[in-house]
Amino acid sequence: MVPSQCAVIIAGLGPTGAVLANLLGQLGVSVVAFDRDEDIYYAPKAVHFDDEIMRVFQQAGLADTIAASAESFTTMGLRLKPAGPDVLRMPVGHQDARYGHAGAWWFHQPTLERQLHDGLARFAHVHCRRGMEIVELKHDAEGVTVTARSRAGDVVTVRGAWLVGCDGGRSFVRRAAGIALDSAEFDQPWVVVDTKARCGTKDPHLPDYHFQVCDPAQPVTFVPMAGPYYEWQFMVMDGKSEREATDPALVRRQLQKFVDLDRIEITRIAHYTFHALWAHEWRKGRVILAGDAAHQMPPFLGQGMCSGVRDAQALAWRLAMVLQGTAREQILDDYAVERGGHVAHIIEGAMFLGNLIQTRSRVKAMLRNWLLFRLPRAVPPLRKVLMAQSNRKRPLRGGGFGTRCAALSGQLLIQPCVRRDDGAEVLLDDLLGDGFAVLARAGTLPGALAVPGLALRPVEFGAVAVPGGVVDSDRALDRLLRAHAVDFVVVRPDRYVFDAGRMADLPAVLADLAARLGARPASPMERAA
Repeated sequence: MVPSQCAVIIAGLGPTGAVLANLLGQLGVSVVAFDRDEDIYYAPKAVHFDDEIMRVFQQAGLADTIAASAESFTTMGLRLKPAGPDVLRMPVGHQDARYGHAGAWWFHQPTLERQLHDGLARFAHVHCRRGMEIVELKHDAEGVTVTARSRAGDVVTVRGAWLVGCDGGRSFVRRAAGIALDSAEFDQPWVVVDTKARCGTKDPHLPDYHFQVCDPAQPVTFVPMAGPYYEWQFMVMDGKSEREATDPALVRRQLQKFVDLDRIEITRIAHYTFHALWAHEWRKGRVILAGDAAHQMPPFLGQGMCSGVRDAQALAWRLAMVLQGTAREQILDDYAVERGGHVAHIIEGAMFLGNLIQTRSRVKAMLRNWLLFRLPRAVPPLRKVLMAQSNRKRPLRGGGFGTRCAALSGQLLIQPCVRRDDGAEVLLDDLLGDGFAVLARAGTLPGALAVPGLALRPVEFGAVAVPGGVVDSDRALDRLLRAHAVDFVVVRPDRYVFDAGRMADLPAVLADLAARLGARPASPMERAA
């Protein structure tokens, strides 16, 4: 039974919506979520996530479950012909586990979505209705009322304080709210071919790493997903129609260059147009966008789903604080500023890498092959330049950060393994809690950390065990503070650094935090939810 009133309504239960629902559930926020599909889609749409996203899954309490079915990897190849050899091998993701997890992961999306969906069963205050699509919304200064309908004609009406549209690229919520999309005019048709190894496990006859075929005659992407699943992506060439490009006979001829067809089962052939789009606005009143409803990007960096999960994390704590009355709703505008800038930068990087891979000009391809592939292989510093141009993740800018330590503000905090005073080894985030925290060396924090209406968790660390503190086993936290000449770090709930400074700066930083959050009483609608 779906309640008629809740705090947050979520449209769409793909990875973005499901992560948001799990995080809000952990924060005690009442949720009603709708998805138009009766069940989880059978085929993958995304294939990769990184260490930052595994850290979000950790925050949602699902990292161990997800890691058991995903597979970490470290390299990718660039080759000029299907049979190789690789003209350049590059590392993928962080190689130093700086955020507590392997830097890059393959996964099988239907399996991941099932894990996220099952996680929602932990929360009695989170209600999900599959097979129901939101078909009408009305929003005012106090909340949003939505009407959802099933294919059988059943109708449900729910009133919520906030509505988050996670309902994909064709988002009804975005269109109903009157939010337009901006475009980088990057529109490329590709055919995606999903397969399963007949042996039921990893096939030893297939490459165990991801590679791009940068052939002007036929650009191709190969992805060895988790378990027995493999995917090939073929750029549509010579103006072929969707019907021509997805013809099974053509697809089989294309696959034969890479694999013995007797070794695989083709499970899906799909035609996609890769876009570079973003919402002109991410928030309109009490309607907010996240995931593909807010942005779509070419897949060449594997950051499409990752960006949606980051949206969900950035929204969850903000919505919870607004609903609790410990922050003004203007912090949701910070969400749009921070995520909008971050996504735009990643889209630029995805287009850069995409244009390298799929150029049709043989002259440009020849120059690319020498200047960007062969020369960086011989000159390692040039390889770092290429990686910096394509790997576009960066600190957050603008939005809700302090100004005392510009080098740390907006940076994602490292996550070393630390030892509690009871001797247990844990990842740092497991000690930070769901709210804001202050990290400092043992014995340096004052007795009271006062921010009106805000629970601020002190976490002190040292080289040896101290009551209530943690042992900085590898001295990673100490090195971080020394490198930036600071005594403390204030960490947001999404593990980004709000600000840092010398201990004498702490009162001013906390006052700045209080001013930026601007606690205010909850509205009647929020109190009722």
